[in-house]
Amino acid sequence: MTFDAPIVLSGLILVIPFVILEAIHYYRRGKILKLLNLLQKEHKRRFVLSAVFFMLFLCCAIIALAGPRWGARSVVEYKRGVDVVFAFDVSRSMESADVEPSRLGRAVSVAREAVALVGNARIGTAFGKGRGVLALPLTWDVNAVLVFLDSLLTGVQSGTGTNLESLIEASSRAFLSSFPAKRLIVLFSDGESLSGSLQAAVDRARLESISVVALGFGTEEGGVVPQRIMLDRETGEPAAEQKVIVSARDTEALRNAAERSGGIFIDGNAPDAARTLAGYIKTLAPETGVSSYKIEAAPRWRIFMLAALVFLLLSKLAEKKIRRSTTPG
Repeated sequence: MTFDAPIVLSGLILVIPFVILEAIHYYRRGKILKLLNLLQKEHKRRFVLSAVFFMLFLCCAIIALAGPRWGARSVVEYKRGVDVVFAFDVSRSMESADVEPSRLGRAVSVAREAVALVGNARIGTAFGKGRGVLALPLTWDVNAVLVFLDSLLTGVQSGTGTNLESLIEASSRAFLSSFPAKRLIVLFSDGESLSGSLQAAVDRARLESISVVALGFGTEEGGVVPQRIMLDRETGEPAAEQKVIVSARDTEALRNAAERSGGIFIDGNAPDAARTLAGYIKTLAPETGVSSYKIEAAPRWRIFMLAALVFLLLSKLAEKKIRRSTTPG
């Protein structure tokens, strides 16, 4: 016999103080009933039975909570070749329109097409600007992924600052060590990072057997980053001189990050970017669905839980008989 949570069995030690308390209770109650000439052999027997049944109830309930297993059963084992997290850089530079409709708009379009091409897959999502956030844990729900992608186009998530290290770390938290799947982070970015170290994050991900596919958006010539309109403090009118910021895609940083982790770099501007991404994911996950059957010890906690309920009922019935027969008429 094995247990899912053997530590719970330590709760059986509670039976010891219960036995002591019941013995004291029996002794005191017996003295009172003896004085009233109500104590009979039948009462003694039922006192003992009630206490024993309740003790058995406690033991069975604790064993059930520990998750006992014995015997064997055949279980369908589902394995995925790869779990994917789509990680989106939503810094303001991704709003540059050097690719249509914008870098972020193009990234979302590629992601939507890739989701449709990959088909049945577990996908999670994350986004990051100054700090990475795991937005959607790994899920089979394609609609949930598409809703998240649509939300990125509202512009609510975008902001100043870029920390791709934090984005990679947030994405890594989606993977469970107990799940036997290859792990892949798909980074949608222009490669610019104002803080953190993308290479350091990729090296840590590699130690956890996580690969990174980097999709680069934007041009190396660069595009103007949309800025909030600055107002003159005195007049309240737009300032005469607005700072112009030009952002260019850092292809080298993205390519190095992908190669260091064992992944690939994909030009997000290319017309076949989504097909290339989907094809790569499929090569990592050729087997999907039922892969095998395994033999495991069968769970038996229901037996002990049922026994616990029976013993509790017997204990209450014995106690009820005592009360009924000792009540002065």
